[in-house]
Amino acid sequence: MTRQISFDDVSLSFGRHELFRNVTLDLRGGRVIGITGANGSGKSTFLKLAGKIIRPDSGSVTLPTDCTIAAVSPELKIYDSLTATENLIFFTRLHGKTLTAEKILELGSRVGLDLKNFASVRAENFSTGMRQRLKFAIVLGVEADAWLLDEPTANLDDDGRENFFAEIRAAVSDKIILLATNDKTEVKICDEVIRLPM
Repeated sequence: MTRQISFDDVSLSFGRHELFRNVTLDLRGGRVIGITGANGSGKSTFLKLAGKIIRPDSGSVTLPTDCTIAAVSPELKIYDSLTATENLIFFTRLHGKTLTAEKILELGSRVGLDLKNFASVRAENFSTGMRQRLKFAIVLGVEADAWLLDEPTANLDDDGRENFFAEIRAAVSDKIILLATNDKTEVKICDEVIRLPM
């Protein structure tokens, strides 16, 4: 059975600003689902609702009981005082994963981050693109069932974007992947697009 995240009559407002009203839909796995819309339309908030990071004012969001979630977003903070390797170990351990040295190097290679030469470099010295690659390496290491991706290729060069797209296409068959973006290249890899406001 295909995994899915279900919205049932979901409404949410911030003060007098209504973002969602009576939204009912199923976000099915096996497809890259794009969430697009103007700035302030609620793309990031939609992902937070889907991941049950925030609660709606009314209605409900349902995830499979055994569904694990990982995210890439501008708000996701890595620890500047830790190296890339230490960040990977820390965040994946929170999800019950233990990474071998070989697995850490593999994750770095998959996202284009040279963890052999940067093993002892603190994240505070990383460029914004390197930080984005590290965030994605953490997502891959967690091996979550659902990926919540908020402007995931921001600050990446062309090679980084291609790595990212290849990993998404390779993983999509058995995952729920939500991608919040207005980037035309990112939209092109989506199998379905939800435009906000709905």
